[in-house]
Order: sequence, then C-alpha cells, then structure tokens
Amino acid sequence: MQLALPFTEAIAVAVAKEPMPPMVRELRCEGSTIHADIDLREIPDPSTGLRLAAAAVGAVAVTVRFADYSDGVVTLVVTAHARALPAHKLVPYLVGPINAALRDRGLPPGLVEVQRGESEPWVVIAVQRAIEAKVDGVTVTGLELRDAVFHVEATVGNVRVR
Repeated sequence: MQLALPFTEAIAVAVAKEPMPPMVRELRCEGSTIHADIDLREIPDPSTGLRLAAAAVGAVAVTVRFADYSDGVVTLVVTAHARALPAHKLVPYLVGPINAALRDRGLPPGLVEVQRGESEPWVVIAVQRAIEAKVDGVTVTGLELRDAVFHVEATVGNVRVR
C-alpha cells in the first residue's frame, strides 16, 4: 500500500479526537521541514529545569527535518531557537511531556527519545511500535516527508484493530 497524506490533512486526523496540546502555538510544514512554535509555559507538570527555562524563554521556535526511516523508526533532526538564540539543549526536556501525551492517548511508553546528533539533537520515534499498539497486520516499510506531504509505504495483512 502507498499513501500520500498532505501535512494539513495529517494534522486534521491527529486532532480529530483531541485538540492539539495547548503548548503548540503554531504548526506548519514547508517541503520536508516542520516548523512549530512551542510555549514552554504551557507544558503540564514541568520539571524544575523546564519550569526555569520556560520562565526565561517563553516560546521556542522548533524546526524538525526528516532524516531517515528504517526498521520502523524515524529519525528527525531538530533545531530550536528562543529569542533568536540556539535552544537545542531544551529539546530533551520536551521528551517527557511528549511521551506523557502519547501515553495519555493509549500508546506505549518511550516511543520518543533524544539522541546526540552531530550538531543538533536527533529525535527518534518508534513509529512501528506505535502502530502495533493500535492495530495488528500493518507494517510501515517506508516513510518520507516531501513537498509537505507524508509518503507512506506499508504492507497490509490481516488487520485487527486493538
């Protein structure tokens, strides 16, 4: 199966059941890059470090670029700026709230992690594990973001929704 899903439609599907988290102020896509404005002050139950960072910087402009998809895992290169200054060190603080939000939506813990990249952090997402938590019989074999369109290749067998 091949699926081409425009970014705006993918977001519409993602928020069909629940709205976008209040910390996400803006979300858009250009080419293979996603841009988001994240208000750190809106993150629920922040750690002390995140609370201090949020008070100091407020909103963070985050840029996410698709780097790779293999073995069911997508790797994203992330840059972040707060008040025009690099804020990449804040990215690891976002992983906990992201995983908590995913867990609240019935997905397994630890789907998102941060790894040290060459100059920017890499965010690694276990896409196939997330799919398997919701449905059996679907294996994503390819995933790309081009021209603001997600291109998904998958094999579909005996599908069973969990």
